[in-house]
Amino acid sequence: MGGRDLTDWRSLRFGRSASSYHQATPVQRWMAQRLMELAPSDSLPNQVLELGCGTGHLTQNLAQRYPDADLVATDLSMAMLREAAGIWPFHLPRPTWRTLDARVPHEIGLSPQLVASNAVVQWFPDLESHFVSVRALCEPGSIYLLTGFCRDHFPEFDRILTSPEFGYGPGPGHDLSEVVVAARQAGWQVCASLQEAKPTTYASAMEFLRHLKASGANRLPPTGKPLTRSRLQHLLDRLSTEAASADGITITWKPWFLAMVAT
Repeated sequence: MGGRDLTDWRSLRFGRSASSYHQATPVQRWMAQRLMELAPSDSLPNQVLELGCGTGHLTQNLAQRYPDADLVATDLSMAMLREAAGIWPFHLPRPTWRTLDARVPHEIGLSPQLVASNAVVQWFPDLESHFVSVRALCEPGSIYLLTGFCRDHFPEFDRILTSPEFGYGPGPGHDLSEVVVAARQAGWQVCASLQEAKPTTYASAMEFLRHLKASGANRLPPTGKPLTRSRLQHLLDRLSTEAASADGITITWKPWFLAMVAT
């Protein structure tokens, strides 16, 4: 694993959750499997680059689909890379692990025929510049497979967080239509796109918040409005009521999926 451990907030937050992330992210595991359904059946890349591999949900799917390819799996967090390498299935060819900021992947200096990322780009406000950076790596005809989350992801939770009482800004994410526009402007032709709603039940509001923390996806409170114990309890009370379902609470995940080719 080459490179340096970049210590911005994303590396630190997801690094702290590295040991719990793999078990805490069944939806991301499902997203990785779903994304591979969009991969062209006749694609046989010599080199595959994954951006933001985390603990390897998508990495394992890529290694299984393209066992003869030179697979390079990257993440901003060295802790995530160590965890991914430590739990790697013995029967799959091992990738090369490297640190990389997925916002600027052109810095890695490779020429992959296929790039992939899963549940990463929702953290990038300037999505077009990311697409431009990926395009700079690729020859015409190269493929980029990726997933992210819609702006109205977790609507039951975000309605509470963005209310005046808690004062959070909008959560990370992009509408699929704006993703498609940004991709085209950056030199990509969109071949397939879709979005889905995946209602998921948690035993309690506290279990859902623990899930977010274990996956590194918990959001920092706004300045001047710390999440004190009493405010946390009120958040839990509202979530328990407003997202109530027969077996606890139900939260709707809203991922999108995209397959595109470099023009």
